[in-house]
Amino acid sequence: MHINSKENNKIKKSLLVLPAAVLGMAALGTPLTASAAAQDVYVQPVEVQSAASPKTGTAAVAKSAESQQTVQESSQGQMVQPVKKMKRVQALKDAKAAEAGTAEAKHADGNIEVQLEYLDGRFFKKRNVDLYNVHVYRQYKELGALSLHYGLTFERALGYTTEDDIRRDAEAVGFGPSYMMRWTKHVSGKLDASLDASGSLLAYNHAHPGNGRAYGFLWRIGPRLMYHYTDRDALSLAYIFHHSSNGMGSHNPGYNGIGFSLGFTHWY
Repeated sequence: MHINSKENNKIKKSLLVLPAAVLGMAALGTPLTASAAAQDVYVQPVEVQSAASPKTGTAAVAKSAESQQTVQESSQGQMVQPVKKMKRVQALKDAKAAEAGTAEAKHADGNIEVQLEYLDGRFFKKRNVDLYNVHVYRQYKELGALSLHYGLTFERALGYTTEDDIRRDAEAVGFGPSYMMRWTKHVSGKLDASLDASGSLLAYNHAHPGNGRAYGFLWRIGPRLMYHYTDRDALSLAYIFHHSSNGMGSHNPGYNGIGFSLGFTHWY
């Protein structure tokens, strides 16, 4: 048989393509086989689990979940009961502290107190001087039942004197620092009683009283009742005796008086 050159070239190309195709199929078959193996390895645990689930059943799963929920609710209940008990105990303590109404129950780091008072001139026939005062105090220290306060006093004096049968006007305005000491005792419920003693150094707008000097001292002492209407606020009423003078041997026409003081106190 005679084969020409063209057919000879086709046969050679066919012989070359066949091994290349075989090698390509072998190369493609390797990753596919590996991928299938990997899928078999990955799927195998899932199949085991799915095979096991019909044996155990959904009832076992539900029972396990219910058991876990029961344990969780029990632990939560055991934790909630002490918390509720602690809250009840704290509420009782707070109620008792509010009812007691003492300074210790009111965060006695300090307080601000404002006193408004009227003092009627008494005991001196020739010195008829009335006082309208405003005192502002801040408590800065507490020593048991004793508390210490500092503040300011504003005084408005009205009246006259008749020394040497001469009528002299005693009207004046005074302002200056003040200091107060208070001894307190709890009475009952929201009521406290105290004894207040204070001294103020006042500078007047002119000589006061007539034939006096432009400065003087205001001394006060008296009992006070305090009602704590909240755990931080209180109203008080005091009966006050006062003495006013400038402390000099001459030009010192002192005078006395008694009256009432209304106070408001706020603890912080």
